[in-house]
This record gives sequence, structure tokens and C-alpha cells, in this order.
Amino acid sequence: MTEPINAPIPPSLAEMLPVGMINGGGTAAAAMAVVAQRKRGVPGWEAFHYERLSATEFEITGGMAVNIGGVKKFQGAHDTVNVSEAEVLEEMRAAQQHVIPSVMTLLEQDLLANDIGSSRAAHAPKFLKVVFSLPEDEPGRQRILQAFQLQANFFGAKVQACSLHDK
Repeated sequence: MTEPINAPIPPSLAEMLPVGMINGGGTAAAAMAVVAQRKRGVPGWEAFHYERLSATEFEITGGMAVNIGGVKKFQGAHDTVNVSEAEVLEEMRAAQQHVIPSVMTLLEQDLLANDIGSSRAAHAPKFLKVVFSLPEDEPGRQRILQAFQLQANFFGAKVQACSLHDK
């Protein structure tokens, strides 16, 4: 069920700067990137900048990224896609419903399977290291990266470190 358009804006969207870079904008900016990429419909196109046009609309700038010396560069012509606040909020809701619950369900199942309620729980390790092989499709990659960013908080557990490697 979707909330009405006049529902309060989540803090992650309301507190965004009027302009900024997608990679520094947190969950809301990542959702903007996913919506913009879906609307643009060009394989390999990536969003890198956003600007609030009005109370309900953002302009997302993007292009084709290339990796030069380990640094992502957007060369050539850049183009824009307009996305509405409602689309961004819907993407944020979808990401919360599909990514985080499934991850938490797997963690909860693992904890139960390992008898965490027993006396062994007192000696349980403090950290959980997870390595993902990211999906090939960019929207799938963005959803995973969005779910596991440094600001994420999973039932009191906070992400301490993230790295993105080929191996």
C-alpha cells in the first residue's frame, strides 16, 4: 500500500541539500539514481548529480562512466532525467521492502540455527563479515550498495566498513 503524496517526507529526503553528488547523498540519492537509470533506459548510463527543481521534482544528471586509473570519470555528453519526489519515495520503500527484510531474514535464520540463545551466545564474535558477488545489472548493484552503505543500521548493528573490489 502506498502512502498519499502529501505524507511527511522521510528525513533522508527532507534533509538533502538542494544540489549534490549522487554518491554522497545516502539512501535518497541512491534511490534517485535507480529511478533515473530506469527512466533513461540506456545500458551503462549512470547518475552522478542531482538538483532539486521544485518541492516535488529533481533533475538528475548522468552519463556513461569510464574507469581511468581506478577512478570513475564521466566523459562526453551528459544528459538529464527528471524524477519526482513520489518516484524517489516509492523506490526507497521498495528497496526497504525487498532488500533489507530478506537480508535480515537470512541473518535471523542463521542466528537461530546456531543456537544463539544458548550459553554459547556469551562468547559470540562481535563482527560478521559478508562478501557479496554483485549482480551484473546496474539497478541490482545499486540496490545492494544502497542497502549496505556506511550509514546503514540493522537492528542496532552498524556497518563498520565497506569496500568494492573486483576480487
